[in-house]
Amino acid sequence: MAAYSDSAANEKPHITVVRPKFLQTVEKSNNSDASSSNNDDSETPIFSKRKILLRIPKQYKGDFMHLTVSKNWLVCLLAAPPPATQITLLRFFLLRALPPGEIALEKYLAGYKIGNLFLDYTGHHMLISLIPKSPGLLADFLYIHGNGPKVRRIEKFKDHEITSVAFNREYGTESSTGPILLGTNRGLIFETELTLEAEKPSYKKQVYDLGLGRPKYPINGLEFLRVPNTNQYLIIVAAPDYIFTFQETLRSDEKSLQAIFTGYVNGTQSHGFETAKTDLNYSVLKLYAQPGEKFASLWGWLCGSGIRHGRIAQSSITTEKFLLGDDLVPLDKDIEQRKHLSSEERRLSVPVSFVLTEYHVLLMYPDHITGICLLNQQVIYEEYFHEQMGKLLNIVRDPFTGSVYVYTEKMLFNYKICDEHRHVWQIYLGKGLYDLAEAHAGNAKNKNLVLESKAEAAIQTGNYKAAAEILADTNNAFEEVCLKFIDLQDKRPIITYLRKRLDKLPTENNEEQLMVLVTWLVDLYLTEINYPGRSKVEKEEWQMAYDEFMRQFSVVKFVRANRATIHKLIAQHADNHNLAQFAIANEDYEEVVLQHLAAEKYLDALNILRKQKDPELYYKYCPIIMEFIPHETIEVLKSQGRKFQVTKLIPTLITIDTPLHIAEVTKYLEYCIYNLCETNTSVHNYLVRLYAQHQPPKVIEYLETEGHDASLVHYDINYALCVCLQFKVHEACVFLYCLLELWYDALDVALGFDMALAKATASKPKDEETKSELWLRIVCHEIEGTNDVKKALDLLNECDLLRIEDLLPFFSDFEKIDDFKEPICKALKVYNQKIQELQHDMEECTKQSERVQNDLENIRERCLIIEGQEICNSCDTYLLVKPFFVFGCGHKFHADCLEKSVVPLLISEQSRKLTMLKQQLESMLTQSAAMAENSKELQKKREKLKHEIERIVAGDCPYCGLMIDTIDQPFVEDWDQVNVDWE
Repeated sequence: MAAYSDSAANEKPHITVVRPKFLQTVEKSNNSDASSSNNDDSETPIFSKRKILLRIPKQYKGDFMHLTVSKNWLVCLLAAPPPATQITLLRFFLLRALPPGEIALEKYLAGYKIGNLFLDYTGHHMLISLIPKSPGLLADFLYIHGNGPKVRRIEKFKDHEITSVAFNREYGTESSTGPILLGTNRGLIFETELTLEAEKPSYKKQVYDLGLGRPKYPINGLEFLRVPNTNQYLIIVAAPDYIFTFQETLRSDEKSLQAIFTGYVNGTQSHGFETAKTDLNYSVLKLYAQPGEKFASLWGWLCGSGIRHGRIAQSSITTEKFLLGDDLVPLDKDIEQRKHLSSEERRLSVPVSFVLTEYHVLLMYPDHITGICLLNQQVIYEEYFHEQMGKLLNIVRDPFTGSVYVYTEKMLFNYKICDEHRHVWQIYLGKGLYDLAEAHAGNAKNKNLVLESKAEAAIQTGNYKAAAEILADTNNAFEEVCLKFIDLQDKRPIITYLRKRLDKLPTENNEEQLMVLVTWLVDLYLTEINYPGRSKVEKEEWQMAYDEFMRQFSVVKFVRANRATIHKLIAQHADNHNLAQFAIANEDYEEVVLQHLAAEKYLDALNILRKQKDPELYYKYCPIIMEFIPHETIEVLKSQGRKFQVTKLIPTLITIDTPLHIAEVTKYLEYCIYNLCETNTSVHNYLVRLYAQHQPPKVIEYLETEGHDASLVHYDINYALCVCLQFKVHEACVFLYCLLELWYDALDVALGFDMALAKATASKPKDEETKSELWLRIVCHEIEGTNDVKKALDLLNECDLLRIEDLLPFFSDFEKIDDFKEPICKALKVYNQKIQELQHDMEECTKQSERVQNDLENIRERCLIIEGQEICNSCDTYLLVKPFFVFGCGHKFHADCLEKSVVPLLISEQSRKLTMLKQQLESMLTQSAAMAENSKELQKKREKLKHEIERIVAGDCPYCGLMIDTIDQPFVEDWDQVNVDWE
């Protein structure tokens, strides 16, 4: 039964079959035998038969010969009663009350009888196989298109009795069949294509031979499928005793079906096959697909032993074994029993045909229809047809709508299939196929029964955990389920059940249930974790399960609201690890740190500090941890980067002054300064102190790194100097004195321990007088009282500012002059050279003064001649009509034109001064009449004001001077004023 495990077909959209308006229901039969033992009397039968009447034109009378239906197109062959030989093909569209298409066939049937009628999936292409009645005639077949009355005899297939046709669902259209396969009574398979326009088939290809020369080996079934979403094609062929399978993957542009058989013809592939012992000279192959689907999901084969059936693989297939499953619905009498029957009894005991539904098979016997469930082979429907109905001819199914039709010689019936999967879940449940039963259970009540049975089966096999998972999905009472598992030594089942119930529990308005579930689960987990005798691996497994449980959203939300309860519960188990984890989860890090410190687990406490984000806890607890694990503490502090205020952290680090602690603190301060670029003065001062006290050589390295600019260093120079003096770091003292420009103090310290440093210090001042005095101090320190002439001469050579006359006072009056002969002569030469340079400079100054005097005399005599036709360079009018100015460059301007040109180029200060002078001049002009007695004095003032105004306005040529000087100035200086003006 595994072939029916795929329930995807139930999820596909169902195509509602619309009953034709012109088909009147005249009879409805609900045989009592059709109901299952599981059905109530009031339950609607799965299969019910309805007789339908076709509105056949009055001129046509007779019995049905053949009938088939596809896509709501019904095609039948009607034979007139003897002695008439009229045979008519009628074509109905079941969804509309239109007159049927009519074609008379008797003129094509002379000497022939009709073998079978075939209709493609579109309902437009009809094939009729013809069998000769007398010797001398060859088998033939007719092709009829639904859009026209024309009947075409396909001459290319003369002498081939067509017993089966595989129509092409992929490429078949209303105008063309596309490539199709034809099976014959000699086991041959042909490929051809039939179209509305062409008079003849476009081609005829023999693609395979199953008969291998036998005169009669009919192909009773032929099906052609394409695997969805692939280019893989499947061929199923049924003979009386074999069912053959072929498969091949074709190119996307390949339409011919011959390529499927190429590998089998040349021997590189071998076809799949199933054999069956049979006493029949025929077999029937049927496929089942959901209505409207192209790819079939089930297959069935009627042979001598019964109905063999299974499902078809739905994905890409790599072998010829794509007919999955091989279940058998046996016949009432097997082959051996049928041997002892008469020919009539044997005929009545064997089905003539059948159709498949999703879970059942309808078998058509010569006198009755039987419905059998494919899952348990139980007969759920059986109905006999009396003689008045006529002989049963065939049962067919419309592949597009899924409707089932049965016809006799005189009547046509439609079978309504109602909810055929209603009892499928019970069948699966009875077989122990619980997953399939659950999938088909339908309503919640049935599903609950399935889950209960599944859980009981799991309990019987000892699989309590699986049973707990199943029972959590039922609506059984909570207490009832818990009692099944609570006494078990293994607590996994009860934990599994509680967790699944917790997952399904709505968080709103269920506080009490949530309290029970969470607290019980926490208690169970902690009990298992701390159970005596647990191995390390088992304990870790339980701990992981507990941690995962505590991370659930609903649990986290509950724990935060009931923190005290859960904390108390964990504390009762004395589980320090989980108590700490609980505090961490609730961000109560201080409590965790205190627990670790109380247990002297300083590294664990440090790790907790590292996980949290509050720097205050570092300031508070680092002094304690630093005392015991200084290196680890400093490494953690460094890993936090800029998280801390170093000034607040330093007081916590200086509580202990062992060499190890000092080294670690120094390392951290170096990290802050050099890596984090810390600029706080106290941090730098503290590092200077640590260096001076414990690592004196590093002081000068640090000071050099900070630089020689006192305004840019980050330490307090005076503090650093005091520290260095306290710990006698002399070189650093000299550096700091120099930084403070206390040159004499720096030199005094340097002279005490390093003459080279003293000389370098004396050379640093930029002031030559100071530098000279410093060098004199060095001279005094070196030669006073020693009269060491060599040292004095060496110092004289080292400093260019020292002169021999500066050194002589340090020697006694009785020192021989011979030792100083060379320096004295050199000094005299220098003085002589300077005297000559001064004389040369004086001569140059005299000559320059004479040239200036000559230039002044020439200027006094210079004049410019202005002619009458001269014009102003600004307004282009005659120059002499108004007061004007003439510049040495030759440019000439009227006084008012010059002012207009110059004022915009003046700076704001000059502009304000010019305005003020003009106002003062106007004021004097208005007061001149009232102050006549002081007119001369006012005239002098006016002349002075005019002179200052002219100096501003006519100080330089605007073209040759002002415009060039102001070329780099912006056009607009006050944009705010400009915006105001524009508004």
